[in-house]
Amino acid sequence: MTRNLILCILFVSSVLCTNFQNDNYKYLQEVKRGFDEYITTDKRPSYLNESLAKFSLPNLFRDNAYIGTTPTKEVHAVEDDIVCGLCYLAANFIILERRKGMPRLHLKNEVAQLCQVFKIESDITCDGVVELNIDVMLYIIDNNVNVTGSRVCDILLQSSCNSTEFEWTVDIPEGQSPSRPEPVGDSTFKILHVSDIHMDPLYTQGKVKSCNEPLCCQVDQEDGDSNTGNVCGYWSSYGNDVSEHLVDEMIRFANTLEFDYVYFTGDIISHRIWSTSEDNNTKTIKSLMNKFRTGFNVPVYPILGNHEPSPLNVYEFQNTATSNLSTQWLLDLVETEWSDWIPESARDTISQGGFYTVSPKEGFRLVILNSNIAYIFNWWLIESDKDPYDQLDWFVRILEQAERNNESVHVLFHHPSGDKEILKVWSREFNKIINRFANTITAQFNGHIHVDRFQVYYNESNKDQAINVAWNGASLAPYDYANPSFKIYTVDSNTFDIMDIEEWTFNLTLANLHPDQSPEWYKIYSFKDAFDLPALQPDDLGNLLIKMATNHSLLADYHIYRYKNSESAVEAGCNSDCQKRYLCQLSTYVGTDSSKCSYLQELYDQNL
Repeated sequence: MTRNLILCILFVSSVLCTNFQNDNYKYLQEVKRGFDEYITTDKRPSYLNESLAKFSLPNLFRDNAYIGTTPTKEVHAVEDDIVCGLCYLAANFIILERRKGMPRLHLKNEVAQLCQVFKIESDITCDGVVELNIDVMLYIIDNNVNVTGSRVCDILLQSSCNSTEFEWTVDIPEGQSPSRPEPVGDSTFKILHVSDIHMDPLYTQGKVKSCNEPLCCQVDQEDGDSNTGNVCGYWSSYGNDVSEHLVDEMIRFANTLEFDYVYFTGDIISHRIWSTSEDNNTKTIKSLMNKFRTGFNVPVYPILGNHEPSPLNVYEFQNTATSNLSTQWLLDLVETEWSDWIPESARDTISQGGFYTVSPKEGFRLVILNSNIAYIFNWWLIESDKDPYDQLDWFVRILEQAERNNESVHVLFHHPSGDKEILKVWSREFNKIINRFANTITAQFNGHIHVDRFQVYYNESNKDQAINVAWNGASLAPYDYANPSFKIYTVDSNTFDIMDIEEWTFNLTLANLHPDQSPEWYKIYSFKDAFDLPALQPDDLGNLLIKMATNHSLLADYHIYRYKNSESAVEAGCNSDCQKRYLCQLSTYVGTDSSKCSYLQELYDQNL
């Protein structure tokens, strides 16, 4: 349908457009006419902004969290086909104007104005984000004569535009990893999993906690109003990032528990996306790594998040000759900052692309990936999307070696591979690798989504068989209205399978009432006990999803655990639409494959 709409817009075929004769289509025609006139005359038509303003797309590119059935942030209500059509028109206009010679400042203002007219973000956020990103956009347009608006939008809005343009494969050896012994649990060790800290040096108690920007509680924002409750607390505030006090407190309390390693699955930098800089990001990254070095007396295994570069999301892998576009500064920085925990032999690939492998003990290997390069908001995918950094090819080689050496592997990455915002072809190829080495990989760990979640992977040739599980570390930051938390995994010392998971949290509202006292941390669950599971093998998690689809009270429990007992989650609850959405999230491991999701939802409906 989307392709027909685009053809309808671009070529105005009266026959083709019959199915689109509605108000939005008429407005879209006005937008096309306005852009065409602008390109022809080099003057912006007076009616163009009025036509554009007919479409409101608030928070179009935000990861919106849902609590129950109500989005926590405003979302757009324009049909996907229309959104894709608007993107095509706007992107083609920008590309054509640049090729006609439009200077940087003029083009930057045009893009910022589009952001503002569509109400995608506030004016200050639009201006700041466009200023940070415009040079990458211009480099790609100037240096690739084949780049088109369709390629830009088919990546940026891949769920709306449904392109089939992107197609490549990774060479994977045939065969299957040998089956492994079941864990016994007579000898175990523990792993602390921390994720999405989003430490905010500008967090200021007493500022507004609700505002028009992607992040509030900022030193340069308005003072809060305690009478209405719109005021930022000492530790943090729901919908925002965390104070440094909370980072120190998390480290303090975590050290009252036992663990042998720390997994940190990324996102150090705050959501102040409109004013990042290499200098400020560097200071914050160094500060957090120093807190880890001085606060933990065990090895820490960190990965990069999408917020670490400036601008956020943008990892350059084209080796441009333009130094201000390169993210090499970040890779060099973390190579140094991680050096206390990562041996010299593993650092070449950190400098190459922010990924590495290390063996903490005999028979046990970690593979740390930089999945941020496959995030659809990484502009460099427009230039080239095929296996950035050759990372998946490297991943296969490392797993082959691990298989030959009879090693068990834990894989760490920031973005869950099945999310709609991971490039679909990358997600598909990643899943092929997981399928091939499912018995070598005993667990996966990720972050990014800020809520407690797991993801079950299934056998490609037998969708009834669960073969692997990825565990999300949730988040210290309460950005998505969940309480701050971290996890501790119990791991079998012989097989390196996950035996159980504890999650620790505290009530943020109560903690802010007593800023002079440490928060009252508590264990929200033992995963095995909470869901009455015999073990945490892939089959057990596959069976749990079936139990959830038939026994909806388990999904109600999951909803509370997902948001870590936050007041918003408890108050909102989770109706049938919400619960069915969870079933999909837990079972969709490739963005193009909804078969397991559909099966579980049908099972859910049969048990209403």
